[in-house]
Amino acid sequence: YASEQIQDHNYLYASIANVSNFVSVKLSSERNYHIWKTQMLCLMKSHNMVGLVDDSIVGPRASTNEIMDQYDTLLKGWIFGSVSQNVLGAVVDLISAKDVWDKLKSFYDTSQQGMCYLFF
Repeated sequence: YASEQIQDHNYLYASIANVSNFVSVKLSSERNYHIWKTQMLCLMKSHNMVGLVDDSIVGPRASTNEIMDQYDTLLKGWIFGSVSQNVLGAVVDLISAKDVWDKLKSFYDTSQQGMCYLFF
């Protein structure tokens, strides 16, 4: 029971995090994707939430499925709050944080696409 309370407490701690302390840019294009992603990963790592978007990493442990759903919704909200309105329109209807993360990666991660962009 005590471990369940700690796990649920960890969610409460994450839920009051100030995202803007970690993510200083709004994702708007492939030009700032790397900076945005790096900052988002720092935020997720600080709350043991990377596993929600990366299956190779253990995610947060929670006492109930309800708490896990809250973690996912919280992370999705963090992502939504850190992207431009145009980007948000392309992902707002996706179900999970991982769905949103993967879609943004497919749009903007040029290292995955083998493309080269010039940055002015």
